[in-house]
Amino acid sequence: MKLKHKIALFVIYFLIFFVSAALINYYAYLTLDGRVLLAGSLVLALVATYLHNQYHIKTKADELAKELEEIL
Repeated sequence: MKLKHKIALFVIYFLIFFVSAALINYYAYLTLDGRVLLAGSLVLALVATYLHNQYHIKTKADELAKELEEIL
């Protein structure tokens, strides 16, 4: 798997986790600090990208990452 594809996968996973956490935080009346959301999303995206690369399972995230690669 190319480095560019791995970076695109990381960006996709990071955006999914960050936006989900931000929406949950918004509806929970902003109880979490933004740095906590950012750090948590970063860690979860790293773990998800690592596991995705480890098991080589093709998912919708691969398709989105390919589209992102074409844009970049």
